Order: sequence, then C-alpha cells, then structure tokens
Amino acid sequence: MPQPRKTFLIGAGCQKGGTTWLYNHLKKSRELAHGYRKEYHVFDSLDLPSEDWMRQRILRQAERAVAAAQRGEKADAEVIHRASMYVDPELYYDYFAGLLRRAPRFRAAADLTPDYAMLPADRFRAVRDGFDARGVRTVSVFLMRDPVERTWSQIRMQADRSPDRFTVPTEQVLAEQHAEPVYELRSHYGDTIAALDAVFAPEDVHYGFYESLFTHDSVRAITDLLGMEPIEPDLGTRRNSSSRTTSRLPEDVARHVAQHYADTYRAVADRFPDVDLLTLWPHSRHVLG
Repeated sequence: MPQPRKTFLIGAGCQKGGTTWLYNHLKKSRELAHGYRKEYHVFDSLDLPSEDWMRQRILRQAERAVAAAQRGEKADAEVIHRASMYVDPELYYDYFAGLLRRAPRFRAAADLTPDYAMLPADRFRAVRDGFDARGVRTVSVFLMRDPVERTWSQIRMQADRSPDRFTVPTEQVLAEQHAEPVYELRSHYGDTIAALDAVFAPEDVHYGFYESLFTHDSVRAITDLLGMEPIEPDLGTRRNSSSRTTSRLPEDVARHVAQHYADTYRAVADRFPDVDLLTLWPHSRHVLG
C-alpha cells in the first residue's frame, strides 16, 4: 500500500499572529523535518517591492560570507544557501524535499515566514507546483489576529527591538501611523484569503485565529493537516511576544484604527460566517456593530 505523500507547509502569516509559537510547537515532533530557520524570506524578497530591504539584507549577508571564505576564514554557509534560493527558487524546493527524504519518520517540513501573507496567488501556485513536481504535497496555514491588536503588537515589537525608534507612547504611534504600508499591508487578510482560496483545495489550507490558537483543538487541526501525530502543546508559553501592556487602547484610537481596517473585518466576517467575530475580535464592534 503506497504511503501518503509528505507535506510542505508554507505559512501565510500573519505577523504577530502566533507563528513563532506554532513553529516551536511543531519542532517538538520527531516527524517535522526542520531546517536551519523558521523564516526563510525567499518569496517576499523576490516578489514584494516593500521588502526590498530584506532582499538587500540577504544578499549583503551572503556577500560578507563569501568574502570571509575568500580570505580563508570560516564562512556562514546558511546565509550563502539562503541567497542561492533567492537567486534560483528551484533550490528552495530541492532543499525542503531533501529534508523530507532524510528519514522515513519525517512527515512534514515548513517555512513560516509571516510576510508571505502579502504574496499573490501566482506565487502560492508556483510553490505548490514546484513541490508537486517533487512528489510533495503543499498546504498552507493562515493565522489571523484582530487587526487593531495585530498592528499595536507589531509597533510594540519594534519599540522593544529599537527603544529609540519612537519618541511617543505606542498607543500614539498606532493612532498616527496605522495606515503606513509597513502595518497596513500585513493586515489585508481578505487579499491573503483570496490568494489561498484560489490555489489550495479546502482540505489543504487551515484558517485559524490567534485569539483561539492556544487550545488543544486548534493545534490538533494543524498537525492533522500536516499528517503528523498530535503533539502535547505548551499552552503556557508564547514565543516572540512583544512587551505586555496592562494599559488599554483609548476608545477613540481603537475605533479610528478599526474603521480604517473595515474592509478586513468585513472580509473575514463574510468568509467565516460561523465565527463569532464580535466575541473573538472585540474591536470589530466598531465596524460590524
């Protein structure tokens, strides 16, 4: 009896939506063929003008590594390899397919780059077809978070990483900068859903919510998608969390930002009519009533 095909998971975000926690959860399984990174940033660097800075970063790192090798010094093979996948995406498919072939126990491999949420359908289709040519099934997981909270969390993360980045409280940054592309492009969930729906069969994509991710049922649905045995989740630990805050957003700020993202709230409500979005995403009340 033929064995089921092994699976590649291309994550579709969202940023600050629990993807780091999910990856660390999956890594606990002997069935995950994990590589040297959670996020490879290959296709966002290739396709998205907004991510030119990441493209340049990858290539600069590789340039420094090659220069070190030329001097006879120890070089970082991983950054050179990642740059090679950017130059030739066929190497991306070969790399993950190779990971899966390393041991019979491996059922899945993954790239959980949150910025893939901004990719067009054509790129997801190319990834699916690239792995299909290598006998590997492709699936996707898209985790969504209340856009107001997602954006605020991203801002707090930036403040944590660069304390001098903002000169005003993060609540004020949110109020003033929420429409900037660095935030807005990562909150167009309707576009991501449309791209995934256009490429993947319903049984090959999992849509979930950050607010309900940390439960046994939610993580079981994802391991089932990957063809992996269930893993006991560590529900008390959240990786890569931005600094916690005990303050609440001023109501006028929450309303203003939520109304800016009205299309996102409506797109999610329309696509998932059985989800009680008013309870799951309290800020949606400013749009959905």
